[in-house]
Amino acid sequence: MLISWKKGALIISVTVLLLYTAFMALYFPTSEPSFCGTCHEIKKYVASWRRSPHQDVKCLYCHEFRGFFGKLHSKSRGLNYVYQQLTGQYTIIAEAIVFEQNCIACHLGDYYNYPDTVRLDSKHYQWLKSDRKCLECHRETGHGINLFSKKDFTT
Repeated sequence: MLISWKKGALIISVTVLLLYTAFMALYFPTSEPSFCGTCHEIKKYVASWRRSPHQDVKCLYCHEFRGFFGKLHSKSRGLNYVYQQLTGQYTIIAEAIVFEQNCIACHLGDYYNYPDTVRLDSKHYQWLKSDRKCLECHRETGHGINLFSKKDFTT
């Protein structure tokens, strides 16, 4: 017996809603700096972040593309990192992904969470118009250490 399209739509809708709710329930606790710092390779980055000008900005405001698909992308990367930890298949940390559009949006005042952020000045606008990147000058803004800042990989 075939189910009616209305029942099918209802089942699909409820399933999607439950999956979304479960995802979001796991998303928030696994997005805290204390969770990120549980991997021993990341502990020194979390410690340096706590002393940085961005100490009130959570990890994923810089390391995650905005929106739901950005959340999915970052959590799929996170699952890969957890798998590498559990299986011992990790090496040195690959360069962390920083989504510079988040830097720009925050420093334009687009994020209500950070109303007192320093705003971009005309020099920075010109820099961005010439297709330059924030990290060319501000590489160590979020963390006072950077594994890739020295040729021998020391911090």
